Amino acid sequence: MLNISEEAIAITKRFFLAIDVLITQRKIRGLNSFAQKYNINYWNLCTLKKEPERRVLKVEYISYLVRDFEISPKYLLLGIGTMFEEKEITPTDAIS
Repeated sequence: MLNISEEAIAITKRFFLAIDVLITQRKIRGLNSFAQKYNINYWNLCTLKKEPERRVLKVEYISYLVRDFEISPKYLLLGIGTMFEEKEITPTDAIS
């Protein structure tokens, strides 16, 4: 049996919370569409969501949320800050 740390379990829970928010915002249709988009086995993802203390979240899954949906890596990994990346305003943005 795997010895999964409390930190890893918390990261997994934040990952699925972010997925749920993206579904609510209609940025993704559901867990299955996320799995299909990134070639992830849907049933493995469901099991991970249901039993985070028994399965390990792959780091590349986190990268998909950070890269494609602007989820904050600091939020996902540490539980600090807001779920979504804060966009920096540059001087050219302020002028437009």
